[in-house]
Amino acid sequence: MSLPIRVRLTAWFGVLLTTIVCSLGTFLVLQLRTDLRQAIDDSATAGSETIVSAFADDGPEIDDEEAADAVDDAEDFADAAGASLPPGSRAQVLGDQAEVLLSHGRLAEVAPLLGGAAAAEVSRVGRASRFTAPIVSGGQRYRILATPFEDRGADRVLVVAVSLQPVEDAVRRVLVLLLVAGPAALAATMVAAYWLARKALRPVEQMTSDAQEIGTAQLNERVAEPGGHDEIWRLAVTLNAMLARIEHGVMDKQRLIADASHELRTPLAVMRAEFDVSLRGDELSAAGREVIESAREEVDRVSRTVDNLLALAAADEGRLELLTVRVELRAVVEKAVAPLRLLAAAKQVALTVDGHHHEVQADPQRLGLALTNLVENAIKFTPPGEAVRVSVWRRGDEIGVTVSDGGPGVSALDQEHLFDRYYRADSARAQALGGSGLGLAIAREVAVSHGGRIWVESLPGGGSAFSLALPAWRTLVSTDEHRRPVPDDVAQLGHLTPNT
Repeated sequence: MSLPIRVRLTAWFGVLLTTIVCSLGTFLVLQLRTDLRQAIDDSATAGSETIVSAFADDGPEIDDEEAADAVDDAEDFADAAGASLPPGSRAQVLGDQAEVLLSHGRLAEVAPLLGGAAAAEVSRVGRASRFTAPIVSGGQRYRILATPFEDRGADRVLVVAVSLQPVEDAVRRVLVLLLVAGPAALAATMVAAYWLARKALRPVEQMTSDAQEIGTAQLNERVAEPGGHDEIWRLAVTLNAMLARIEHGVMDKQRLIADASHELRTPLAVMRAEFDVSLRGDELSAAGREVIESAREEVDRVSRTVDNLLALAAADEGRLELLTVRVELRAVVEKAVAPLRLLAAAKQVALTVDGHHHEVQADPQRLGLALTNLVENAIKFTPPGEAVRVSVWRRGDEIGVTVSDGGPGVSALDQEHLFDRYYRADSARAQALGGSGLGLAIAREVAVSHGGRIWVESLPGGGSAFSLALPAWRTLVSTDEHRRPVPDDVAQLGHLTPNT
């Protein structure tokens, strides 16, 4: 299933924007966490340096009595740690055996913040080391900085633990904001993108609508050119240039067909007259008469084709003039059928005409041409022994003719194109029967020109029924007692000019 361009553009824009937002959000969260941890590390380092500078003593190791007095320094240690470390931090001074000598903070005196092996390694290395680990139950994590120093000749390790909870809270708030505001902003942006894409493609939709309305009868029309010399404007200009070339080509072809048809009418009429004169002679042999009759039939067929081409050319140029008069439809049918009875007899096809006498306002010559094409087409495709029936009828506001045959029928697919020019439902058989693909197209042009319609009802193997219907006409009595035909729908048939 192919989606509209504006939908695909919006979808691709949404995918791209989602990727960008997710990448940018991930980068921001990671960078925020890194920066906050670095700030904690900096505060821990600064606090450790302050505490070490305040309590470290390079003098000799103190004796036991002085050591007992040194315990009193715990309060001063706590004050220094509290002043130099962030709130909620913990600090310890560990001895040689990783025992807690001084402590600051809740639960800091319970157990060493750093294991004995880790403390010994820090003392051995002689430089500060950082760790990230939970130090109490509950999963709260701390950033630990262990700094070795020497106090009165003894190796000590200052352990500072700063809580990472503020970092995690800040990162969590940013994630929640991104997860809540991100989809909302993305949805709003996609809606705006869809609206912009639709607005940008609106000229294309207008050109598509204009192009759909341009047919062979409206080749002089052009698609609308949007303002601004952009890509869409160039597309419209290109389409209009293409339509102009097509119009010129079609007009040249129609002009050629019309001119050639006009030039052929005179020689064909002369040939028909010469054949008629030759057939009146008594000196012709049976074989010669048969040849001339066959040639005359071919001339008649070519003449009908020329008449069809002239009618089509006139319809294409919008000058298919109708000399409408009040005629009796049954009489027009009989006149059209009469020349085709010999063709039906030669194919052993029964040709009958029935129905009541109904009057219509029509051009008898054009209507006769359409009916001739319908009946001739039915005879050609009806096998020997079958019948072609021509029925005149009236149903409501329509008066029409139905030509039924016993031919092979027409498939549903072929029925959609049966009245198109040069279309052949069975091209090989139509060529063998001399079909040109113009008869039904002419019949449709005549029906439409009269404000009527034409259709086919058929099933494969069940024969076909072609119907041509014209609007029924009422007769009104005017003030001078003259009767004249009036159309049922003047607006629909306003292009006709009934003759009284």
